[in-house]
Amino acid sequence: MFWMISISSMIMFSYLPIKLAAEKAHQDSWISILLGSMIMMAVTWLILRVCKQNKEKTLVGFMKDLLGTLLGKIIVTVYFLHWFMQMSFLAKGTADFHNLVILHNTPMFVILFCLIVLVAYAVYKGGITAISRCAEIIGPFFVTVLYVQLFLNPQDMDMKRILPVYADSGWFSILEGAFRSFNYMVDPSIILMLFFFAENKQTVSRAILWGTAVAMGWGVLATLVVLFVTGPNLAAEMVYPVYSMTKFVSILNFVQNIDAFYIPLWIFGAFIKVSVCLFILSYGLSEWTGFKNWKLIGCIIAVIWLAFVIYSPHNIRISNTLKNMLLIGFFYPVVYIGIPLILWIIGSIKKHRRA
Repeated sequence: MFWMISISSMIMFSYLPIKLAAEKAHQDSWISILLGSMIMMAVTWLILRVCKQNKEKTLVGFMKDLLGTLLGKIIVTVYFLHWFMQMSFLAKGTADFHNLVILHNTPMFVILFCLIVLVAYAVYKGGITAISRCAEIIGPFFVTVLYVQLFLNPQDMDMKRILPVYADSGWFSILEGAFRSFNYMVDPSIILMLFFFAENKQTVSRAILWGTAVAMGWGVLATLVVLFVTGPNLAAEMVYPVYSMTKFVSILNFVQNIDAFYIPLWIFGAFIKVSVCLFILSYGLSEWTGFKNWKLIGCIIAVIWLAFVIYSPHNIRISNTLKNMLLIGFFYPVVYIGIPLILWIIGSIKKHRRA
C-alpha cells in the first residue's frame, strides 16, 4: 500500500500542481504547494478515519449502510465518474508525453492501445495483487530516482529566484495557488476502496500516511528546485516541469541525458496509477450492479475507456480541462472533503448510539 500510494501521488504531482501554483503565486508557489500538501495530509487522515469506521466493507458497501441504498448508489457514481475521468486524463497525458519525448511519429491510437491493453491485462490476470507486486518492485527505484534527480544540477540553481518571499504575491495569491493546486497533488479517494483489501488495518493506515508524506515532501522539494533553476515565469509555462529538470542535468559534461532513466520509470508509475483506478472502478461497479464477474466489467470498461480517450469530442488536454473552476472549486472539494466529512460524522453518530 505504501508503494502504491506514493507512486500514484508522485505521478499526480508530476503533472499540474507546480504549474498551477506558479501561475498564481509566482516565486511563492512553493508556499502554496506546502499549504496544499498539508491540506491533502489532513484529507488523507480524514478518509482513513472513515475507512476505520467501516473496515469490513468497501466504499459501495458502507455508503449504502450510512446513506441508504438509493442515495448511497447515487453518490458512489460520483466517485466512479471521478476515477474514470482521472484514468482518461492520465492516459491522454501519458500518450502525449510518449509522443513528445520518444515516439514522435507514432499515431496516438497505437500508444493508447498498448497502454490500455497492458493495464487491462494486469487487472484481469492478477487484480490488486499483481498491481501491488509491480508497485513493490518499481517503487524503490521510482522514488529514489525522482528524489535524487532533484539534486543533480546545483550549478544551475539560484536561490535568489524565490525572493522576495511573500512581499510580491501576498496572502491572497498564495492561498489561490494552494486552492488551485491541491486538488491535483494526490487522489485520496482511492483509499476508500483499497483499504478494504488490506489484512492489517492498523499497519496499512501508517503506510498510507507515510506514502502520502513521501510524495508531498517530494512535491515541495521539486517545486523549490524548479523555481531555483528556471524561475517562476518559466515554471508557470512548463507542461512537464519535473521532466524538464532532467534536461538541465550536466555533471562535468559526463553525466547527462538522465531522462533516459526518468522516462521509463515515469511510464511505469503511470501504469501503476491507472491500473489501480481501473481495478477499483471494476470492483466497485461489480458491487454496485450485483454482477459478480468484476474482471469482465474491467475488460468492458477498458474498451469504453479507449474509445472515450480517442473519440471524445471534448479536448481533455491538461492545460485546458483541468483548470476548469467547476472542477477546482466544487467537484474535487466535494469528492475529497465534503462527502468523506459527512460519512465520518454519520459514522461517528451511529457508533455513539450503538455504544
